[in-house]
Order: sequence, then C-alpha cells, then structure tokens
Amino acid sequence: MSSERGYGESEFIVFGVPFDATASFRPGARFAPTEIRRASENVEFSDLSGVRLADIGDLTSTNSVKWMLRRVSRVIGEILSDGKTPIILGGEHTLTLASALKVCRRGGGLVVLDAHLDLRDEFMDTRLNHTTWLRRLLERFEDLEVMIIGVRAAPSDLVDYAEKKGLTMVKASQLMREYAESIKKIRDYVSTLSEIYLSIDMDVLDPAYAPGVSNPEPCGLSPLTVREIVEEVCSTKLGGLDVVEVNPLFDHGQTSCHAAYLIYTALASARIS
Repeated sequence: MSSERGYGESEFIVFGVPFDATASFRPGARFAPTEIRRASENVEFSDLSGVRLADIGDLTSTNSVKWMLRRVSRVIGEILSDGKTPIILGGEHTLTLASALKVCRRGGGLVVLDAHLDLRDEFMDTRLNHTTWLRRLLERFEDLEVMIIGVRAAPSDLVDYAEKKGLTMVKASQLMREYAESIKKIRDYVSTLSEIYLSIDMDVLDPAYAPGVSNPEPCGLSPLTVREIVEEVCSTKLGGLDVVEVNPLFDHGQTSCHAAYLIYTALASARIS
C-alpha cells in the first residue's frame, strides 16, 4: 500500500502473503498483493489524514501450507509485540488460520465477510485449505466469538455445525431484504467486543462488481453495502485485518480496486485505542 512512513513511526503494518497452493477452482490469488498495491496508488481516498501506515513487503513464497502459516504467525507475533496493527494482503483465505489465532488470543472476536462458511472438515483429500480454515481455527480456539457476514453458499450440514459452535451469521439474503435490521445486528455484535479481527474475502461481493476472485458466488453484496459493513465493524478497536481471495487473472483490476478501497475504509474507520 502507498506509504511514506517507516516501520517504527507507523501504527498499521501491511504485508503480503502471495499464496494460493490449495486453490480448488481458479489459482491466481498469489498475484493479488502486487495488484492491490498497484490499485491503492490510484484509488483516491480523502479520509486517511493521520493514519500512519508502513508496507514491509511480502512473505517469502512457498507451496507449503504449513510453512506459510508459520511465517504468517511469526510476522504477526512481531507486529503485535511492537504494539502495532497488522494488515494482510492475501493470498488465499487459509492464511487467516494463523493470523486470527494470533490476534484473537488477546481477546475480542472475529468478523468474516465471505460468500462461503469455510467450515468443511475435509476438501479434495486435505483437511487444511481455503475451505476448511475456519473449522480448524474453531478446533484450536473453541470459545472464539465469530460473526460471518454475506454468506450465500451454506450447505445445511455446515449451517448446523455453525449453529452448534455458536457462530453468528448474517446471510446476504438477510442484508438485501432486511437491511436496517441486519446492520443493527452487526452493530450490536461488535459493540460487545473489546477488539475485532476483520477478514474480508472479496467473493462477498457479487461477481458483477468483483469478477476477479478465486471462487465467485452469484447473488452477492454491493460495494456500498460492504463499505457500510466495514465502517460498522471497525467502529470498535481494530486488532487486525486481512483481505483475501482477490484473483487478478480473472478481471481487469476491478476487484483489486475494491480491495484497496475497503482497506482504506477500514483504516479510516478504525479506532485503535
């Protein structure tokens, strides 16, 4: 992301995770950090005065899920120990397993904007991938407070599992039909938490707005709706943020622009103390 500050003087620290080794449909999210940065240099956002941001580059590339998670965990730990807030440019959603586990151990809760629940126990013969990461997280952190917003691909067995685990869900259809009530539900939820880790899977947007994602799902949310949700969520203390599943190979930069704009929205809305 565009920045003229160094690490020491910044409160928000950006880094990229160019990883998509478990992609099950359309590989290419590993190219997203570069394209989101490129888009960020040309997205005009007027409400960032006073935001101190440093971009420390990308993690070393790997095809190993375990090594990627270890590297994310290590960097997140260093950023948090320095009293700063991590901002991650994905990459596939699997990375959130490491980052959310690290941030949410401090307290607070997890808010996920996603078309999918990502609660499968196994997918394509593996138990650690972009569609199982949240289940693995809940197995390690059973009392974690989680809200998932924008879901529209929700098999009944995964909905049952989510309810069993006490996850709060706001489906895309609810937001479309009962917008005011849904926003109030989100506002009430985050108001009870001391800190939020926010994970934005860009497939939460409808493919008409964001075609460049790895797993597009029809009947999604509009950019305006997602922006307003991000503003509500970040009204509490922002402990960490990731934006994942941008796939630059399948559009002409639209999705990267939306990703950069949502990151700026979160930074402008965030209360960090």
